[in-house]
Amino acid sequence: MNVTGPDLLARLSRFAARDLRPSAGDRPHRPQLWAFIAHDRERLADVRIERTALIAVLEGTKELTDQSGTTRRFPAGSAMLLPPGWCGSVVNDPGTGGRYRALVLEFPAEMVRRLLRAHGTDGLAPRARPGDWHVALMPALTDAIHHAAAGLTADPPLPSKLVEHRCMEVLLALLEDGVWWLGPVAPMGIADAVRQLLRTQPDMPWTAERVAGALNLSTGTLRRRLTEEGCSVRSILTEERVAHARDLLQDEGLSVQEAAEACGYANRSHFARRIRAAVGINPSGLRGR
Repeated sequence: MNVTGPDLLARLSRFAARDLRPSAGDRPHRPQLWAFIAHDRERLADVRIERTALIAVLEGTKELTDQSGTTRRFPAGSAMLLPPGWCGSVVNDPGTGGRYRALVLEFPAEMVRRLLRAHGTDGLAPRARPGDWHVALMPALTDAIHHAAAGLTADPPLPSKLVEHRCMEVLLALLEDGVWWLGPVAPMGIADAVRQLLRTQPDMPWTAERVAGALNLSTGTLRRRLTEEGCSVRSILTEERVAHARDLLQDEGLSVQEAAEACGYANRSHFARRIRAAVGINPSGLRGR
């Protein structure tokens, strides 16, 4: 496992001067920067990652144990990118140095979707996700993380669009470095694979046949495996389109008609019914919330 040098670590360390962990509840629809500090060995059970999370270990060691029981160790100077849906237990170990520190940069789903829509995933081979989630902290990526962290912690605050642009640079650096599991590849189940695929292009007229072809499966196999996981192409597509619509209406201020078209709904009334069924209010009620 590649470990970055002390100079690169020192550049990031100033953003982890004190423990700044997220509180319980929903995350805002924007990138977030967190710092984890522990002076005693701590174990966090039943951890579930809700948003794409880039974690850089600055001191001590992080251990990840997934649902299969496999444990991976990440020493100081290493990093990992955990996708939404990762579940397992985490150990933060100060070791002989007496302190554990890590910097966490979280990306909302819509930002990842925009990256993949803009830059595509044609070059990303359809292979299984890695078991260790390791990311090499190369200088270019470290520079991008530092730039984003400085933007997220600026006082006075920088314009939100500028901060988002800096965070998008981090995702681009990851994609350029071959962190291909940002894209629609088979991760932890067929439903998750379908979800990743539809998330990149929610406006496409997806059918079970088209999804099956994209995943190199027969339509019958796709439907059978989705049924075993308690869902269908239609239900996943609806979930992803509704999530995308909420991002567009709440964060980007698109009109209801524009959001409907971006989510693949030619009929505005049908779009409105889907939103009401999912969130209990009309699409217009989500704008600017």
